[in-house]
Order: sequence, then C-alpha cells, then structure tokens
Amino acid sequence: MKNRVTRAAGAPTVLLQGRVSPQTRADVQAAAEESGVSIAYYLEGLVARLIEQDGTLPLIAPPQRQREELPIEAA
Repeated sequence: MKNRVTRAAGAPTVLLQGRVSPQTRADVQAAAEESGVSIAYYLEGLVARLIEQDGTLPLIAPPQRQREELPIEAA
C-alpha cells in the first residue's frame, strides 16, 4: 500500500488469523492507519511491545459460559 512501512525483502512471515468484533477490527485499522503501517505490521509491533514491557504476552480470561442450556431432548 502506498506510504506504508513494509518488511525487508524476503523476511519470513506466517499467516495468523482470528475473528474479532467489527469494533475491534475498526480500532486496529485506525491505529495502523494512524501509525502509517499495515494491520499485520501493527499487530506484530503491538505483540513485540507487550513482550518487551511484560516479558511475555498476557493471559486472557476465557469467555464466560452460557448460564443456561438449551432444552434439547434426546432422540
């Protein structure tokens, strides 16, 4: 993309995928745009910053389980 920072030619990369909320995606896109980098480059920098600050990536609590189960009858 025009006016964006890119990796060195031939730098190894791998695919990292995950689904996020539309708001999270918009927030990351905006931060990357303001930083003048791609989303991938921004996320890599964000992870590197967290590791530099804390020595590791933070652990995140798992999503809360649903409080009720659906009434499904056995066949």
